[in-house]
Amino acid sequence: MNSIFNPDDSAALIDRINKLTATTPALWGKMTPAQMMAHCQVTLNIAFGNSKRVIHWIGLVFGRIAKRRLLKVDQLDRHIPTFKQAEITDDRNFNEEKEKFIALIKSALVKGPDCLVKYPHPFFGTFKTHEWSQLNWKHLDHHLRQFGV
Repeated sequence: MNSIFNPDDSAALIDRINKLTATTPALWGKMTPAQMMAHCQVTLNIAFGNSKRVIHWIGLVFGRIAKRRLLKVDQLDRHIPTFKQAEITDDRNFNEEKEKFIALIKSALVKGPDCLVKYPHPFFGTFKTHEWSQLNWKHLDHHLRQFGV
């Protein structure tokens, strides 16, 4: 499985990000490329412990089941809902979001898997290091495929 902690895999992600433009159309969903990159930063920052997590009650009920399903599939489904904390609906500056997104991916290489939080995900519950890495990769891949890159 690909990992944001693998230099070649991270380079491939960054290459895909660099193919985006501010006007790249989404193949599904409502986000712009800038909003998508901001959304991905929210989820990475939760995994890295850089932002406060908000636990949702529905995650307590269904999170573990959903986590097992997501870890089994090769790609995330197009219609998977997001949790409120990661919804990005305001306008964002494409170049700023791209720069921050790439910097966050590069920081994962420097810090390594030990930078992942030890407390539960706000929706999916407890993760082992390889599960955090796997879900983060699938999530970033999902959104880059959303924009055809």
